[in-house]
Amino acid sequence: MKKGLYGLLVLAALAALALLSAVTLGWNCPVQHFTGVPCPGCGLSRAAVALLRLDFHTAFRYHPMVFVLPPVVLYALFGKKPLLGSKTRERVLLWGTMALWTAVWVWRLVTHDPLVWGAA
Repeated sequence: MKKGLYGLLVLAALAALALLSAVTLGWNCPVQHFTGVPCPGCGLSRAAVALLRLDFHTAFRYHPMVFVLPPVVLYALFGKKPLLGSKTRERVLLWGTMALWTAVWVWRLVTHDPLVWGAA
């Protein structure tokens, strides 16, 4: 439990830094600001806000992983038993999630998605 709370604290600190950079420096994505390439998480903040408004279509459009990442992150931080009954299945699920996130990111880069490239 303690490890999960520390993980949430780190995620909250990263979110606060991202918000601070957006508000004070005008950067929507610090990674894109410095590298010129959108990060794999570009659009997640906007997707989360849309999700809070229960606008599922817009949330999906901003970043499809907004529906997948929260339960996976919560399980990674707080899960005690192997998910799906075994450690092997759990690893497959976690690696599959990372592969899916990478595939979404590459697709958005290749198709030059304006919701991502226009974020900087």
